[in-house]
Formats: sequence, C-alpha cells, structure tokens
Amino acid sequence: MTLFPSKQHRFEQTLLKSAVAGDSKASKEVIRLLSSPAYSLAWKMLGNKEDAEDVVQEAFIRLWKSADSFAGKSGLFTYFYAIVSNLCLDRIKSINKGFFEEFDEVEHYPMQEIDWNHAGGIEPESIKRAMNSLSAKQRMAMLLWAYQDLTAEQIGDVLGTSKNSVDQLLYRAKLKLRAELEKGESHAIER
Repeated sequence: MTLFPSKQHRFEQTLLKSAVAGDSKASKEVIRLLSSPAYSLAWKMLGNKEDAEDVVQEAFIRLWKSADSFAGKSGLFTYFYAIVSNLCLDRIKSINKGFFEEFDEVEHYPMQEIDWNHAGGIEPESIKRAMNSLSAKQRMAMLLWAYQDLTAEQIGDVLGTSKNSVDQLLYRAKLKLRAELEKGESHAIER
C-alpha cells in the first residue's frame, strides 16, 4: 500500500464517487469492473451460486455506503475484495458451519473454473478435500493468490494483514496442501 494514491487509484476514487452521486455510466463501469471477479471469489469461498450472488449484491451496497472512506490508497478492486471476503466469512459463520466444510456434491464447488491440465493429474475430489482442510485465512489467501492472481501485498490489503503474514499463510497452506494430497495418494494406492 502506498502513502499517496496513484493516478489509477485517484481515477477509481473519482469513478466511485461519481457512481455514488448517481452517474449511471460510472455506476455501470464500477459494476462491470468488479462483478465478475468478486462473484468468482464468493462462489469459490461459499460453494453456492445463490449465496455468492447475495454476497456480491450486499458488497455493492456496502461499497456505495462506504464510498467516502475509500481514500484511493489501495485499488478499488482490493478495497472491494476486502468487503466481499469479510461478507463471505460472516455468511459462513452465520450459518454455523465450519469454514469450507466438504461439499457432498461436486456441482457445489466451481470445479469447472479450475484448469485441471495444470493439476498434475490429481483428481478434482482430492484437491477439493485438500483445500477443505485449510484454515479460513489459509484458504482465503490461496484462493486470492491462485485463482485471482493477487500479489501477497494485495492479499494483505484484502485480509487486513502484512505482506509477510500473507507469505507465511501461503507457505503453510502449500505445505498442508502437499501433505493432504500425498496422504490422499497413499490412500488411493492402498485401495
């Protein structure tokens, strides 16, 4: 995060203020820029299309209400991701289920968005189980890093933590994923 807003961040700040002030073109542009990646993140976190849609809609409402607090120090995308991430965590807590508990049906998890050609021949169910074994913050960091291509610094902005903490989260998550996947391979061989 920089001390002074960049030219891009100032543009985003102006765009958001115009949208909130009622400029329909600005509103459409903000929604166009943020909807798809936010929905993708919410769907991956919640495993349910309807919940993801609800969270993204609520996130836009909160973005509009909190537009004055967006100072442009980080990007609008990062600011909005933080709102979406927090709403997803709140949603998961409110329905009293463990973070990313295993889903019984594959269609509840957006598996078609994952490029299985780069998964090294690992079965989708094994990857899903391994991802489900991660802590809330580890899973969030991995999703933001692997599927949204955010940097550790951007992930830190979303999660409200330092780049070093994100680096540690990702390191521990990768170790745990590797261990879970290796454990899954040994079980598959025993069968």
